[in-house]
Amino acid sequence: MKKLLPSLVLLLVAFGALRAQDETIFNHYVQNPIILNPAAAGFADEYVVFLNARAQWSGFEDSPKTIAARINGPIGQSFGIGGAIFTESAAQQRRLKGQVDVAFRFGLGEAVRDVQPFQAAFGFFTQFQRLTLDPSILNNPQIEPGDLEIMRLLDGRNQFDAGIGVYGSYLDRVFGGLTINNLVSNRLKNISGSNTNEGLNFTFLLGQRFKVEELNVNLTPSIMIRDVQDAPFMMDFNLQAGFLNDQFIAGLSYRYLGAIGLLLGTNLNGFQVYYSYDLGFGGFQPYNNGSHEFTVGYALSRASVVEAQRRSVREEGKR
Repeated sequence: MKKLLPSLVLLLVAFGALRAQDETIFNHYVQNPIILNPAAAGFADEYVVFLNARAQWSGFEDSPKTIAARINGPIGQSFGIGGAIFTESAAQQRRLKGQVDVAFRFGLGEAVRDVQPFQAAFGFFTQFQRLTLDPSILNNPQIEPGDLEIMRLLDGRNQFDAGIGVYGSYLDRVFGGLTINNLVSNRLKNISGSNTNEGLNFTFLLGQRFKVEELNVNLTPSIMIRDVQDAPFMMDFNLQAGFLNDQFIAGLSYRYLGAIGLLLGTNLNGFQVYYSYDLGFGGFQPYNNGSHEFTVGYALSRASVVEAQRRSVREEGKR
C-alpha cells in the first residue's frame, strides 16, 4: 500500500487541479493582501511589485509548483489598479492565468491631521486562465482510455471568472476584508445544473496590530478563512512579530487542514523578502519534505514619487 500511495496521490493531484478554480493560496497575504482581495490594490498608497514562488510537498515527484508576479498601485486619490500573471504545474496539468484588479478607495469618519480613521475600498477582479494536460498522462495505467474530459483538456480549456471584494482598516491597526469568488463560474454551473456547492464562495481576512512598548515589538494576530468552489475549506490562524519598526518579521501559522508554518522576512527601504515553510500532520507527510514559499518585492510610496517630481521641477526652474 505504501508503494501505491504516491501514485494515487499524484493522480489525485492531477484531477484535483483540473477541477479547482483557484490556484495555490500563498501564505504572505498579511504583508500583501492583494493576494486575496482585489480591493487592496493601491490601498497602502504604494506602488508595489513582487514575485511569489511556492513549492507544495517538496521532494515529491511532480508536486504542485506555482509562480505569480503581481504589480499594483494607486491612481489619483481614489482608485487603485493591479495586474497579475500566474503559472502553475501539478502532475501533468498546467495552468496559465492572467488577472486584473480594480479598486475604489474612500475614507470614513472625522479626519485627524487630514487622515480619516476608517479607510475602505471596494474592488473587483476579472481573470482568464487556460488549463492544459501533458500528453504523457495517457501513459498512466490509472487513466481510462478515451476519457472525454481528459481528451478535451489535451487541447486546452479556457475559463473566465470574476469576483468582488471589500477591504478596510481602522487607524492602521485593524485590517481585513471579504472577497466573493467564482461569480462567473458559479453562475455557469448553476445554469448547467452541475453546481454542487450551494453556499457562498468567499475568502475572509481579519487582523490587528498591537504595539508592545516594553519589548519594542509589533504583534499581528490574524485569521484567514477560505471556502471556494472545488477546493478544501481552509482556516489559517497566524501570529506575526515585527522588530525594529517591522524591518524584521517572524511568524507562526496553524492551518485547520492540519499544518503548521514558519515565516521569516525583512522589509528594508521598500525591499521585501519573505520565506515560509509549512509542515503537514497528515498521513502523506512521510512522502514529502514540506512546502516552501518565497516572496521578493519592492514598494515605493506615492509620497516619495510626488516629492521626487517636485524636486525635479524645482531643479528645472533653477536652470
